[in-house]
Amino acid sequence: MIMFFVFLSIIIGYILVISPFLGLFFLLLLCLMCLRKIVNKTYLFLFLFIVAVSMLFAAYPADTATVDYIDELKIVDYKYYRDEIHYVTENGGLTFDLFVEEGGRVEIGTVCTGGFTVADINEQRNFLKRSDYMQLTVNQISGRIYENTLEGKNCQTGEMTVKMTIANLRYMYIVKLLNYTSYDYKFDLLTLSIGNKSYIESDFFDSLQKLGIYHLYVISGTHVAFIGAFLYFAFRKMRLTLRTIKILLIISLLLFLLINVFSPSVFRAVFMAVLLIVTSFFNKKPYMTIISLSAIIQILFNPYIVFHAGYQLSYITTYFILLARPFIHGQKAFIQLLQITLISEVSTLLVILIQFNEISISGIIMNLFFVPLFSIIIFPMVILFQAVMIMPKINMIDNFYHIIFTSLQEMISYLSHFIKHRYAVKNLPEPVYILIALMTFLIARNICRLDYIKVIVFSLGLMVTVYVSNVTDRDDFTFTMIDVGQGDSFLIEDHKNDQTVMIDTGGVFTFDDRESMLAEKTVLPYLKERGIDNIDLLILSHMDIDHVGEAKDVINNKNVRNLMVNMDDPKFNEWSKNILEDDFEGDVLSSKDIETLAVGNIMIENLVVGRQIISEDSNEHSIVLKIVLGEYKFLMTGDMTLAMEEFLVQQGNDIGVDVLKLAHHGSNTSTGNVIVEAAGASYALISAGAENQYGHPHQEVLDRLEGVNILSTKDAGMVQLNIKNDKLCVRTKLEDALNHCIKKELNHQLSK
Repeated sequence: MIMFFVFLSIIIGYILVISPFLGLFFLLLLCLMCLRKIVNKTYLFLFLFIVAVSMLFAAYPADTATVDYIDELKIVDYKYYRDEIHYVTENGGLTFDLFVEEGGRVEIGTVCTGGFTVADINEQRNFLKRSDYMQLTVNQISGRIYENTLEGKNCQTGEMTVKMTIANLRYMYIVKLLNYTSYDYKFDLLTLSIGNKSYIESDFFDSLQKLGIYHLYVISGTHVAFIGAFLYFAFRKMRLTLRTIKILLIISLLLFLLINVFSPSVFRAVFMAVLLIVTSFFNKKPYMTIISLSAIIQILFNPYIVFHAGYQLSYITTYFILLARPFIHGQKAFIQLLQITLISEVSTLLVILIQFNEISISGIIMNLFFVPLFSIIIFPMVILFQAVMIMPKINMIDNFYHIIFTSLQEMISYLSHFIKHRYAVKNLPEPVYILIALMTFLIARNICRLDYIKVIVFSLGLMVTVYVSNVTDRDDFTFTMIDVGQGDSFLIEDHKNDQTVMIDTGGVFTFDDRESMLAEKTVLPYLKERGIDNIDLLILSHMDIDHVGEAKDVINNKNVRNLMVNMDDPKFNEWSKNILEDDFEGDVLSSKDIETLAVGNIMIENLVVGRQIISEDSNEHSIVLKIVLGEYKFLMTGDMTLAMEEFLVQQGNDIGVDVLKLAHHGSNTSTGNVIVEAAGASYALISAGAENQYGHPHQEVLDRLEGVNILSTKDAGMVQLNIKNDKLCVRTKLEDALNHCIKKELNHQLSK
């Protein structure tokens, strides 16, 4: 129990730095638990000291070694993708990811010299919890290196270490399995046997996550437990002595750990299993000490592992099940399965909400069905296949595996689309997280006691708490300019009516001919962190890729109820073939038929509804909108040209606004003096990429905006404008000096 409290003290130190309010709550719990459970109260001072030390380390971590250039590197492992291999390399004790465009596979152990530039780590430019820097830090990667080819570099075979030998054996196993059969079940077996997820389609993994059974398809503690049980049964059938069986189990589990590259869940499960086997020689079973020791050792090896979602989920689930063990022990098999499944789902809810901003409504039922299915059929098939690969290929066995795994994938995909399984939940206030923690504890405790009435009551209370917190907001409207690099994407939220409008989606970002879907890193995560599942109206200003490139991804992942487009855009027909014919279930609205539109309290006026133009330039067909949010007016311009600006003014349109979105990312092809004077805006929004090659925004455009507050993603990152009655507050990601509030009638700054 002492070791358990030491672990808690370390974790609370981290929480206090990241979330002081939540950390104080858990610190209070630690003190109360210590006073109640520990006889010697002086231990409390030890735990508080550990909390303080942990806080210092979390607040002032050791400087992460960063370099921008290295002379040589050594290839120590492969990174697998469906159609290619890239590399894990080392230099001077630092680890780097190496991405190579062309050339054949380079052997593990190869040392290459000739100089390598390490790419800059991108800072998080949006109000999102995840960042490239944190991802690399948690995985102890010091940077990424991009090379077209290694030809021209001096590459020679180097000395092999044990780690590299294991990585090479893993590669040989992958090649053998991939060559064994032409059926796609080989990709499933790679995932389930050695944790190689690179060959599984992302759509299928999305289905696993929706059903809440992702943990069954990746190497985890479940696999370790099954392998241990299977080997124990097999060794017993060989009539080996119990002592011999234990020794063989320890060796087998350690080999399995080496193969799976020390993932948090596998390390925790193997470490615990091995120590339990060792202590069984002395007739002792110190479960809490062993699991706590394994958690602490992982922190000592990698202090940032605390931020890894897999680490958090693994240990929370294990601790809850261990603490519930006296209540579960002795129950019937089905009741035990039900209790463990329920406790696992409930205990991880807080982490799921904080890490992934979602809640599942079917995870319990899906696990009750799929856990036995995997335990009885899938896991045994995976283990037996290792023996099958050694023998000559038998077509009947090959076909049998193909039928089983194809049926499994079809069933999982069907169930994932049968109903909506998961709902987005926005970032909640810290007091709400504390309330959720208390409720999940009460639910778990009553699951142990089999008090179904209290479980239902507290569960209903939990659902109401999450729902109410998710739909309430202190502001009337939030207008967000998302930083999607060199592109446009704007989100408008009407909080009182729970209505959402999105204007453009951003586009595909290319780096050294390497495409990256921005929506997966910016737009979609931001929608989830805002608790948005439904987009009531998606407006695509025109069909240039930097405005609509991510539309398909948004439509496929969110419920887009209405889509507004300009069907006269010369690029529309080609674009619609890839999007609208792909099972889009919402309504498509033609902008030429819409003069005004209301989405909740979001008032939209189409300023170019009557304009007739024949042009092959998509910019000339931009939808230009005047949007009214309470007391504030916005002019959304797409990429309209100077000619369009003059047309708007000549038509006598009322384009006086508070906020002007500059067309074409601040290019000198738009935003002339005519529109600037007619708009009379107090704020100008510019969505332009940092260090973009076009030099946007152009200086001559900025000169025209003298006296106007300029908010640019290029400098400030994401920009939020929060509106409450007649008050507007500006919040930026990167430039705190720009943050302030104004009142409409006073028209002066209230606070900074």
